[in-house]
Amino acid sequence: MPMLTLGQASKMVGKSKPTISKAIADTKISAQKIDGIYQIELSELLRVFPAVSAEKAEASDEVAIAVEAVEKRWMAEKIDDLETRLSEMKSERDLAQREAREANTRVMALISDLKPKSFWSRIIGK
Repeated sequence: MPMLTLGQASKMVGKSKPTISKAIADTKISAQKIDGIYQIELSELLRVFPAVSAEKAEASDEVAIAVEAVEKRWMAEKIDDLETRLSEMKSERDLAQREAREANTRVMALISDLKPKSFWSRIIGK
């Protein structure tokens, strides 16, 4: 009889590895553990779980591909949105820095005008 690993068995019946592992632990399926890897007989597996038809497997693959495409599209849109927001924030930052420099220049000009004039600058008029 052919022996299957957990991964092979899960693909054959369309169940997850933990589900099959739990069935082995609950003694619903008999299996041998060789070098830390479960070996399950095909007849034992099919006794508990019916095999998934090739059409169902292909349909689930198509669904997975479609979901992946939708996720990629969503991620691309998210990236575009974040890049747009980043460029807007950069332009806002540059504007704020420019305005701060101009404000500093104006304050420094006002401060220099408030300094008391020396005796000679009052006489000369500067």
